[in-house]
Amino acid sequence: MKTSTYLKLLSVFGYALMVQPGFAQGLGKPSGEQTVKERTAVQSDNNNGDRNITIGKTNVDPEKGEAANPQILGLEIPLLDPSSDTVSYNGGKFDVGNNALVRARFEKYLQQNPDDSTEAKRYRKKMRELLKLTQKSARSRREVGSETLLEIGNGLYELNEYPGDGGISGSLASAVASAVAVQYANRSRHRRNDAMQKEIDDLVKKTNTLTNRNTGRGQKAAKTVGKSDTANAPNTSVTNTYTIAHNTKKIATLEAAGVKNDADSIAALELSKINFQSTIISMLMQRRYDHALIGAQVYRHVFRDGDTTLKMDSESPAAKLFESGTGLPPTVNAMATLASNMRHEIDQNMEAVTNMLAQNKLADATQSLIQAVAVGEYMQSVATFPVEGRRRIAEFWSLRRKALSTMNARDYGALEEIAAKMKAMDPDFDDSMLTSYCAGRKAQSDLHLRNAAKALKAGDEATFNDEITKAGAIWPKNPNLEKGRQQLEKIDNQDSVRDEFRTLVERKEFRTIYNEQDKFDVVAIDPELKKQYKDAIALIGTIDGMLAQLDVAAMQDTTMGPCMAYEMLVEQGEKDARYKDDSKYREALNRFALSAHDFTRALENARNCESRREYGSALSNYYRAQCLYPRSTMAGEGVKRITEIVLKAKF
Repeated sequence: MKTSTYLKLLSVFGYALMVQPGFAQGLGKPSGEQTVKERTAVQSDNNNGDRNITIGKTNVDPEKGEAANPQILGLEIPLLDPSSDTVSYNGGKFDVGNNALVRARFEKYLQQNPDDSTEAKRYRKKMRELLKLTQKSARSRREVGSETLLEIGNGLYELNEYPGDGGISGSLASAVASAVAVQYANRSRHRRNDAMQKEIDDLVKKTNTLTNRNTGRGQKAAKTVGKSDTANAPNTSVTNTYTIAHNTKKIATLEAAGVKNDADSIAALELSKINFQSTIISMLMQRRYDHALIGAQVYRHVFRDGDTTLKMDSESPAAKLFESGTGLPPTVNAMATLASNMRHEIDQNMEAVTNMLAQNKLADATQSLIQAVAVGEYMQSVATFPVEGRRRIAEFWSLRRKALSTMNARDYGALEEIAAKMKAMDPDFDDSMLTSYCAGRKAQSDLHLRNAAKALKAGDEATFNDEITKAGAIWPKNPNLEKGRQQLEKIDNQDSVRDEFRTLVERKEFRTIYNEQDKFDVVAIDPELKKQYKDAIALIGTIDGMLAQLDVAAMQDTTMGPCMAYEMLVEQGEKDARYKDDSKYREALNRFALSAHDFTRALENARNCESRREYGSALSNYYRAQCLYPRSTMAGEGVKRITEIVLKAKF
């Protein structure tokens, strides 16, 4: 049988207890609690020769129009969906791997100490002895109540005294004692029926004799009787008639009592089997596989008629589910096989956990231990798992839980850190899904922020708000959201920002706008101010770019570089008066003028002489400036202009 088979059967026998702790306690009713209506129905079926008592059925939900889960003993069976690892139960769906109760049980197990006490060792030793005894009882040909069976019952009551047993052994012992008591009661009724049958035979014989006398078949004997006897013959005939009627009535009464005893015996036997089978199913559901195996093997010894079929409708979904899961009919023997294989499977699973821990494969070991605890929490190999192994798995499990909660909280930065820690603990841990998921979600959030920035520049406030909301919904702790929040505050305060922007434009303080462009970009929403905002940013950007290039040129050629820089700044200032309003422009102009002092002084003297019409001196200074910086446009134009004035006598 494969592991998938065990997990499928666990959905029937084990998961119900985990999602509904009171489920197992509701299985079956003791024969003493059977209602009069149920007894009457059973007796009626037995009198008609029909001994099939159905305890499996399927309900249909009239509101949804679909079949509900099958039932055993009137209670719903949880069904496992392998495609999604979910269990359908009581109208809801539960995630097998991420169920709150499963996690709680597993975490409780990790925090417990191994069950290695003296009482626990004695308990497990006694359990092994009882398993051997049950195998012996199954092979025994002795009648009910044999010494082996009594020894098993006493052993179960002894196990019941151990606190960790939880009263399971006592329940099983009571079921065995009840089944034996029912069969003793049936034997007593059978002996009474034998005695009544003998009495019936005697009454029939006497009645036949009296009948023969009344019909005259005894006249030959009567002739030898004296006259006095013949005279009394009519009275004797009347007495015989009364006796015959009395005997006939008594025979009918005895026969009716015998039929009732037979019906009671059959009904009691069937109910006893149902009670015993319910106890075995309950043991499987509670994952007490040792007890289930003991119960299944003792069942064959207690009920010697060879009928081990579970009392459920062969056409019911429950029976079909059992057959599809095991490939076997729903019998007590099949349950014994299931319990035995589950014990073996859990022991192998725990051995695999130990080997995985030795290889530092914490992820695989954790998953295997979860399965082992969920399926076989009370098995010896699970209960005695060492503390060190539990501690290592608990540490990895804590990170795994934190990863799940962090993912639900959409804190992808913290999730990446947790994935890195898990990878460090287990080099074989596949963190690709976590890291890829984080990268994708962070990229989505950043993309929405980018779209929000574009919308803000385009003046689309509605799109900006929508994109910011989407970015925050995907990654609430995105560090770039702070910028979006600041932009939102600016939108809320845009009236004051607009007023401040207009004031700066009037004062021609474009560099202040440039330095605080994140603050003033909100004015772009206003079409009237959008062009002024863009022009101011472009102007200062152009000035800063030009100044950076001029600084590099001045550093490369300390002789002519400052001259070229000074002249270019003067020319740009004359082309665009806004340059002269910029503080950095003026500071650079003064700095380059100081660096090219001879060149700038020659130009200044030339312009002064030209203004006083001292053309000879002006021409001399222009030539001096041109000598200092031959590529000077200002000096060249001055020479040309003065020469033209002198040669053409335009002065």
